[in-house]
Amino acid sequence: MSRRKPTGRTLFTVPNLLYRHLHACCASVAIISAFLQVPAFFSSCKRYSESPEYPTETRIYIKWTKNPTPQAIDLFFFETGGAQKLDSYQQLTDLQGESRHYGLSGPGAKRVVVLSAQAGVTDSWLDIRNYGSICKKTWRIEEEDFASPHLVAEALVEDGASRLTQLNLLPMLTEVRLSSLKADFTGRPYAGKSFECERIYLTYAATEYKPIGPEGGHPVSWINSGRIDSLATEALPHPEWMLKEGSSAFPMSFYCYANPATGVSIPRTRLVLEGLLDGVPCYYPVEIPDLAPGRVYDLRLTLRRMGSPDPDIPTESGAVLVQTNLLPWDLPEAYTVTY
Repeated sequence: MSRRKPTGRTLFTVPNLLYRHLHACCASVAIISAFLQVPAFFSSCKRYSESPEYPTETRIYIKWTKNPTPQAIDLFFFETGGAQKLDSYQQLTDLQGESRHYGLSGPGAKRVVVLSAQAGVTDSWLDIRNYGSICKKTWRIEEEDFASPHLVAEALVEDGASRLTQLNLLPMLTEVRLSSLKADFTGRPYAGKSFECERIYLTYAATEYKPIGPEGGHPVSWINSGRIDSLATEALPHPEWMLKEGSSAFPMSFYCYANPATGVSIPRTRLVLEGLLDGVPCYYPVEIPDLAPGRVYDLRLTLRRMGSPDPDIPTESGAVLVQTNLLPWDLPEAYTVTY
């Protein structure tokens, strides 16, 4: 479809075809490799010279969790060589059900970056000119909602007449879920005593995260280094993500950004139990070595020995029996992009 302007130039409108599938929580987008080079943000026109023919479609299947469907998706295509300049950008909306959209991109292999977005808000991307600049984007825990978290995915799409890529939009948040806590001090001088749990909290919890990068995202700042920082924690919009009083309600969930084991010397996230055992203050810091994004770490703890005198000092070997179940954040359903 085209619309002639008084200047004699033609503004090409991207074809948009939407179809729906009942009971599907996700949708389908289609980006067609263009017969012309589309500038970033589709901000200018090209002179029409002959009837274009669209090449064979390439499909990009995008999935996200069953949490509320994003208002929109920001879709970026970057060149794969040199400065990896931005080839094209568009925001996709109307994502309810299973929908299919068409957009434009230049020819050749591309690096695709997809992020959940707020419909109509695109000015925050005006400074994105290459892949390196989008890698500098930082998410903050204060801006997150665990019921509808920020989502991201990226992949390399090879050149060719028939290409197929699947992307799974994931949150960079991780849920640490404590499902049960019990004590078995058999054979210890304090056998028969109970652990009076006063507080449970996360230490070395990632609160800032760079979600995009050639080797995946990584955290850039943490809260509660070594011990609880009550003032900083209470200043968060959701302090209950990091700190809970007592242990009467199970399961209980804590949220922070992923803290994956990357070989870099960064602190590992810990779930710390603070309380009294036989009148003695003690702590049980449970380290989670590889806190991957978009996962639920379901923990069931059994205390076997006296805890540590400090939340930043590991307990003796065997002091805590940890049963961990690794679960997906939620089960994804399909959304398709044809490019």
